[in-house]
Amino acid sequence: MSLRFRLNMLITLLFALILIAGSFYVINNARTSVKEEMQSVSKLTLQLIEIALMSNTGSSTSEIQQSVLENIANLESTRHLEIELYKSGNIGSTVPVRIISTINAQAPDWFIRMVKPQPVEYRRVFRESLTAYTEILIRANPSDEITEVWNETRGVLGLLVLFAVLANILVYISLGRGLAPIESILKGLDGIEQGEYQRRLPKFRFPEFTRISEKFNNMAEVLQTSRDENRLLTQKSLAIQEDERRRLAQELHDEFGQSITAIKAVLASIEHSGHQDSEALKNSARTIGTFSDRMYEVARRMMRQLRPAILDEFGLISALQDMIDDWNSRHEDVFCHFEFSGKFDDLGEEVNITIYRVIQESITNIVKHAQATDVTVYLNRVELNRLENDPAYSFGVELLIKDNGTGFDETNHRGLGLLGMRERVEALKGSFAMTSVINEGVEIVVSL
Repeated sequence: MSLRFRLNMLITLLFALILIAGSFYVINNARTSVKEEMQSVSKLTLQLIEIALMSNTGSSTSEIQQSVLENIANLESTRHLEIELYKSGNIGSTVPVRIISTINAQAPDWFIRMVKPQPVEYRRVFRESLTAYTEILIRANPSDEITEVWNETRGVLGLLVLFAVLANILVYISLGRGLAPIESILKGLDGIEQGEYQRRLPKFRFPEFTRISEKFNNMAEVLQTSRDENRLLTQKSLAIQEDERRRLAQELHDEFGQSITAIKAVLASIEHSGHQDSEALKNSARTIGTFSDRMYEVARRMMRQLRPAILDEFGLISALQDMIDDWNSRHEDVFCHFEFSGKFDDLGEEVNITIYRVIQESITNIVKHAQATDVTVYLNRVELNRLENDPAYSFGVELLIKDNGTGFDETNHRGLGLLGMRERVEALKGSFAMTSVINEGVEIVVSL
């Protein structure tokens, strides 16, 4: 449930409570008004009858009755009265009689039930003799008053409902516009999570969101600066590492290689010397030669791992082909297919060594962990003019490494080899993505 919806529900509930309270207040006032009006009309009628009686104190009974009936006739136009005349025990009248048995107010039943007062009724009996009499029944009828009060109350309730609806709509729209910056802030945070530290938030209308925007932009700037510094440090560290590897490889080649070559030359001299009759000496020389060849092969492999000389002499593609051919020759249970498309002569030393090390580390991990039988390495060169708007490409290189091994759970595997490959790629502002499916293999995609 969104914050906007919750706030709107709370405000709607508040308006509903106000509407209910206002309705009870208005209906209570209406009930009081109807009750007071009925009592007032009934009392007024009774007073008029008493005045008529008092003004005819010296008159005969028939004259008094006639005066009362005339006053009743004058009251017949009053809307809130029901007047009934009983003469000598039978219903009858010398004046128009209005008898209304039920309340027929033009209002809803629920409203009538809520405001209808208790019946107000007055009786007066005039006797002409022991057997002849006239009874006047005056009853207050609230129908007209209820109709009148309903018309007034309906307007007030309508205004309350209209106000609640309009206010709710206005609040909903205002909340939508007021909370709109939250979506921009969330998108910015998502971008930061994805490593897009160049993202910035605009200045918002409300000062609270503007402060958040300023803090966010400062944070993004600090993160971007830190990442750039880390990239620079990583590049320098890798450059120092490669220089050290190059130096070690050169020393192995110059010192160790030359020493082994000298040993082999001495052995050759011993084998062809005048001691041909010493079979033991010749066997020892051959054994030393075998060990020398093995040591030389180990040294050559170490030199290739430390710094492939072929990379500097013949370029990236030749170095990769040589490395993969050597890898295939040493692992009979798995085969690596290498394919490439495009030219790679102008990438520069940093890009070349990065691609080389990523492939080298990947196929080494495959042998150690994947239990794969087939590996594909595909290197593609893309035209930069097609990638001007894509920040993942700086050199127009795509690299795909895929195997059919056992795969692994990405959430529980964070090897140093993968971390090192990612750092190398990100140091050149590239992207490194890895997908692993259990029992289906691993796929690595690098964009530079």
